[in-house]
Amino acid sequence: MANNTASAIPEHVLSAFQLDGRVGLPLGAAWDNGVRYGRVVVSQASATAAWSGKARERAGEFGPGIGVSRPVRATDGRLVVGGFKASEFVDGRVLARIDETVAAALRFDDAMDGIDAPSASRADAFDSAERAVWRGYTPQAGDVVAHTDFASCLLFAGDAVPTLTDLVPSAGKRPRGYTAALVIVDGLMAGAVDAAVLDRWAHVAGLRELARRALEYRVACAKASGSNVSSIAERVQETLASE
Repeated sequence: MANNTASAIPEHVLSAFQLDGRVGLPLGAAWDNGVRYGRVVVSQASATAAWSGKARERAGEFGPGIGVSRPVRATDGRLVVGGFKASEFVDGRVLARIDETVAAALRFDDAMDGIDAPSASRADAFDSAERAVWRGYTPQAGDVVAHTDFASCLLFAGDAVPTLTDLVPSAGKRPRGYTAALVIVDGLMAGAVDAAVLDRWAHVAGLRELARRALEYRVACAKASGSNVSSIAERVQETLASE
């Protein structure tokens, strides 16, 4: 299976990223199931891959407390070649360190200040669900592009600063704190954190309302993928409703 994954990447793509002749090591979901070649990971590009690459370049180091995997450009400067993208490999793994992830998500909001939403739509069921949840919302001053899969893209390695492997953008700008709300809802649904997390982060403006939208989005995503999370969603909904 590993060989099949690596062989799916055309030779001209590897050549464009100067990875000719290297042996690939398949990676997991945090890297879009891509293949590692030394310090570079090549994976299939989504419709927003070029936007993500440019945003990761513009956002620098994302400020203190959070890092980001830089995009690797092809020899001709392209971010996407033949439907594939490349990024710098960073050590670490996804962990259920919810409060640290929430803190990083709030720093992410600061890093995204001034970066516009992608013009290209992902054009999938998850993108449609995200748009539906925010239908009728008018962006306000200070809103930023949210990361709709933040916790799954944030890697931890010991005491090192957690690092994002990629950006999965919202279709438009959302209130600051929405990315953090998604992390909290993910943690509640997974049972990785209890209701006290809402009190610890109560200073985030409109947190419970943002979390309700986040839950609605996660339920819609689950339905799109054929999963039944109704009992879990009901439990989280009750948690969000309790003051």
